Amino acid sequence: MNFGKILNFKSVLLGMALFAVIIALLGFSGKIPIFNSSSNQKLTGTVNVWGTIPADSMAQFTDLFDKTAKSYAMNYTEVPYDSFNSKLVKAIANGSAPDLVIAPSDILFANISYLYPVTVATIPESKFRNDFIDESALLIDMPYGYLGLPLSVDPLVLYYNRDILSSNGFSNPPKTWGSLYSYDSKITKKDSTGNVSLSTIAFGTYDNIPHATDVLLAMIIQQGQTPVSVTYVQDGNGGSVPKYNVLVDQSLNQSGISPLNSSLAFSKDFSDTQKTSYNWNAKSDNALQQFISGNLAFYVGYASEGAYIKSANQKLYFDYTYIPQIDGSNTSSTYGKLNTVFMLRSSPGASPTSLAYQVMKYLATGTDGVSQDLIARTGGISALKANIANMMSSNNQDAEIFGNSALISKGFYDLHRNDLEVLMRDAIRKVYNGEASTVEASTAFSDNLQAVYDGQN
Repeated sequence: MNFGKILNFKSVLLGMALFAVIIALLGFSGKIPIFNSSSNQKLTGTVNVWGTIPADSMAQFTDLFDKTAKSYAMNYTEVPYDSFNSKLVKAIANGSAPDLVIAPSDILFANISYLYPVTVATIPESKFRNDFIDESALLIDMPYGYLGLPLSVDPLVLYYNRDILSSNGFSNPPKTWGSLYSYDSKITKKDSTGNVSLSTIAFGTYDNIPHATDVLLAMIIQQGQTPVSVTYVQDGNGGSVPKYNVLVDQSLNQSGISPLNSSLAFSKDFSDTQKTSYNWNAKSDNALQQFISGNLAFYVGYASEGAYIKSANQKLYFDYTYIPQIDGSNTSSTYGKLNTVFMLRSSPGASPTSLAYQVMKYLATGTDGVSQDLIARTGGISALKANIANMMSSNNQDAEIFGNSALISKGFYDLHRNDLEVLMRDAIRKVYNGEASTVEASTAFSDNLQAVYDGQN
C-alpha cells in the first residue's frame, strides 16, 4: 500500500478545512489582490502546470486561481511521483512539457539541466535569504540566480503516545537520541522468548518504517555533515560544471566514526536481539499503523501526518514535539521535504516577463489567500519566514512545533532519490541480517551513491 499518497491526500483534505470559508468570502468579494506583470501589461493566456499534488485537490485551487486572475488561467496535470522524471523528460523531448512544475525539491534537482532560473534582478540574494527558510539556500545557483522557488517544507517531528509515557513514569518525551535507551528500558514489553508486545521506537529495519531513509539523513545532518555537497570545476571548454560529493561516510569529529556509520549502529541497537534495547524487527507491522494502534510509543514522521493520525484513531492520546537531537549538540536541526515551483526552459517565450515566470514568482512570494491556499495543499509549512512568524504568533502548539521545525529544516542536493532509497534499503537490510558491519554498509552506500552521481553526466 502506498502510505505516502494516502497521507498526503488525507492531510491535504483536512488542511483545507480552515481555508475554505475564508477563501470563498475573499474570492467572491474581490478582496484577493490580482497579480500583474512588472511592466503593467495585462497578462493573458494559460499557464500549464504539472505537479505531484492530487488533481481533485488542485481543481479547487485552480478554480480559485482562475477567478482571481480573470484574464489568464492555470491548467494543472497531476503526475505520479514515481514516474514524474521519466514523463517530464519525454514531454520535453516531444514538445509537450509544462511551463511550471510544483513538486518536491528532489524532482527539481533531478531535472536541473532543463530549468529556467529565477534571476537576482527578480529577487536579490540578500532578500531571498532573509525571506525564505534556510533550507531554501539549496536553490541558490549564483551568478545565475535560483533554480526555482520554495513553496513549503514538511519537517520530520516526533509523535508520542502520552498514555504510554505517563504509565511508565515519563512526563516528557526525549530531547536527545541517546536518552531513548532509558525510555526503552521501561516501555518495551516482551516475553521470555523475546516476542515484543509493546515497542518504544521503530529502528533498524527498512520496509516497515515509512521514513527510514529520511530519519537516518536527519541524524547525519544533525552531526554537522551534509549528505551531498557540490563544488564547481572547469570542463574541457573552460566552462563550469557541478561536481557532487557524497559525504555521509566522512567523519567530522576526532572519533573517526562516520555520520552514516554511527547512525546505522544506533538504529541497529533497537533491532538487535542480542541487545537489551531490542524492541523492533522486520516482522513487526508498519510503524505508522503500530503507533495508531497504540503499540508504539514513539513515531518519527512528517508534520503533515498529524491530521491523518488523529483521524485514523480519535481515541489515541498522542502528541508531538521536535525530533530528538544528537547528544551534546549546540544547534538543532531536522530533515525537511522542500516543496518547490520551477520553470522549464522549454516554456514558450521563457523570460522574466512571461506569464509562467510571473505566476511562478507569485505562487512562492504571495501572501494573499490564493498563495496560502496552495501552500496548504502541499501539506507543508510555508517557506516564507513572515508566514511562519504570523502562524506562530497564534501561540498554537501546531504553529510552535511545526513552525520552529520548519525553520530548522535542512536538506541536500538530492538528485537521485530512487537510487538513494535502493542503496539505503540494501545497507539497512545487510546490517540487520548480519551480512555486513555498519562500517562496511556505510562505506558501500557512500561509494555506490558517489558512482551514481559521477555517472549522471
